[in-house]
Amino acid sequence: MNQEYWVSIWARRRQDEVIRIPADYTIHADFLHYMDKSEAQAAFSELNALFQTIYGDIALNPGEYGMPLNPKSSHRVFSREFSDSGQAPYRPFVLLYNLLSLGEAYKTYKPPPKYLSGIDQNVKHPRFLFDKLSDYGFMFERNIVVTYPDSPNLLYLLKQLADKARNTDRIQDFLHCHFRLLQDDMQTATYGYGADVVADRVTDDEKEFVYALDETLIAMGFASKPYGGIECHGVAYYHSEKDMNTNKPYTYRLITRGMDFEVTDDNDKKMCLQLRIRKVSKCLDYLTSCPDSVKQIFTDYTDTGCAKRANGTCKHGISYEIENKQYWRCACCHTPFSVKPEIADIPHYIKLVELGEMK
Repeated sequence: MNQEYWVSIWARRRQDEVIRIPADYTIHADFLHYMDKSEAQAAFSELNALFQTIYGDIALNPGEYGMPLNPKSSHRVFSREFSDSGQAPYRPFVLLYNLLSLGEAYKTYKPPPKYLSGIDQNVKHPRFLFDKLSDYGFMFERNIVVTYPDSPNLLYLLKQLADKARNTDRIQDFLHCHFRLLQDDMQTATYGYGADVVADRVTDDEKEFVYALDETLIAMGFASKPYGGIECHGVAYYHSEKDMNTNKPYTYRLITRGMDFEVTDDNDKKMCLQLRIRKVSKCLDYLTSCPDSVKQIFTDYTDTGCAKRANGTCKHGISYEIENKQYWRCACCHTPFSVKPEIADIPHYIKLVELGEMK
């Protein structure tokens, strides 16, 4: 990966976002008019791999795809250039989404003239993208008729996914090649409102944790809703429906990956659990009986802090001491404590939050 440019960092993350395919999944009859389930699954697996390959190739050679080459050294996190670089890797698939979902379906897919006349406004540098997508087997002929000779089933399924995403306002799921687009009819999307927001995007071990924690917290009366971020997908848990609906702070939050853009996380397990703990002093006695995997939540690092800490005006950071060592955790953008979680430690997470949460 070319780590000199923000777009390469983002493209690698977009590659990670492509949804993992389970061993078996539901495919609605609407997608099976011209192929059986095994053929549809084979075409979807091929398509899923293609998405990963293209995002990965953008990360390696962004200039070949007309991507914005904004150096990391010149543009800070959250700058306009940083944000623009985040959207850029989607361009090849936004182009295909528009061409296919607005097009008519014959043996090929041809978009209406209205779209063609405004193509440069819809997607930046489309000529770069037509050339590059041709490298992967797509063919664009005669007023942009789209074909895919190597696998007609793949193009047919991609067309259906684009139509489904447009019908149900799920373009992000199209850009992530989400298998759940296939589970309902062409006008319906019943997923994406609970723990599956995270579970669909993580390893099998992490998935087991997601459902175990979700079952435990819901049984305790917690309410939940999707709660992502600038570059993660997440679900947040609140003490009650009232707290959730009145924008009270969440108590627990699961996210698909950490938020540190300066570090390339090549570890397969990226999921994090965030804990709302404000009064560390009330947790210390209990912490002595916890396993090391729990203790390290408090001791694995100390922040330097934000600019407001330097001038003494930070209202969100937490300072505490453990075994004669001082720690500082910044909490301006998210909770100060997070961990790559384990199922066996769920009772400890819950007890520590009960002891240390400021209500």
